[in-house]
Amino acid sequence: MNRSIEILTILRAGIQSMVKDEPNLQIHYTRIFNFSEKRVSLRMEVANEESGLLPMGRVDVVEIPSNNGRTTCNCTLTELQSGEEQRVVLRLKNSGEREKECEKIFVFFRSILSLPENKPLDGGFSSTRGAQ
Repeated sequence: MNRSIEILTILRAGIQSMVKDEPNLQIHYTRIFNFSEKRVSLRMEVANEESGLLPMGRVDVVEIPSNNGRTTCNCTLTELQSGEEQRVVLRLKNSGEREKECEKIFVFFRSILSLPENKPLDGGFSSTRGAQ
């Protein structure tokens, strides 16, 4: 589950980077561990001054070990208000692959938050670039 936790840390940093220039947009995170299913989840809620916390989305990450040195993670992305789900498979071997693969997830959450696709974003990778 180590890679799953690492993925969620990268995603949280990336989402924070996406909304850092949006003064009225704050996101609250809850990390959930399910040891029996070997799944780690990140639930996100948007803080709204008028209506409090609104459910935004959830990422469920299940790590699948492989024999070739690459870690594969099955991710289920869920928009909590509509129930829309998307499944993404991340194949990870090094930090370059992490950046490219996690971008698949950022696209999903940009659409939920109605942020433009060309919004400058480092995905939080500047703080994790040295870690592999």
